[in-house]
Amino acid sequence: MKDSLFEMLMHFFEKSLSQLKESDKKNAQNDQEDPDLYDASTLESRTLILKSAKQTAIRVFTDDEKQKFTKASYQFLTRLMLWGILAPETLELIINQLLFSESRFVTLQETKWTIRNTLAENLDAAQLAFLDLVLYQKEDKLPLH
Repeated sequence: MKDSLFEMLMHFFEKSLSQLKESDKKNAQNDQEDPDLYDASTLESRTLILKSAKQTAIRVFTDDEKQKFTKASYQFLTRLMLWGILAPETLELIINQLLFSESRFVTLQETKWTIRNTLAENLDAAQLAFLDLVLYQKEDKLPLH
């Protein structure tokens, strides 16, 4: 046993430092042993290429995304997507904002609020009033005509 705390800490530090040096040496040896790691042909086979979406493509929600949304908010987003009300880029931006929400589940109210705030930057007063009417008319029991 070491007599003082300082000696114990120094011993631990030296031991950790030597382990780090050994692991660095092993990593360097592994890099030298595998020349195919940076070879163009193997790099090409390991590369994942993502293409941009076509006009006929439909956004599919993952299971994790479905679990984050309530049924009403999921159906609302799906309808907006299928009816083509929002551009795919805007819809993707809204979905990403909702997925990074701090709430455990994203409600319909939060979905509508996020849509309104995202679109409000690019709309004038009349368009914003119409958007509010479209988003919230059913809650306020306002007539459609």
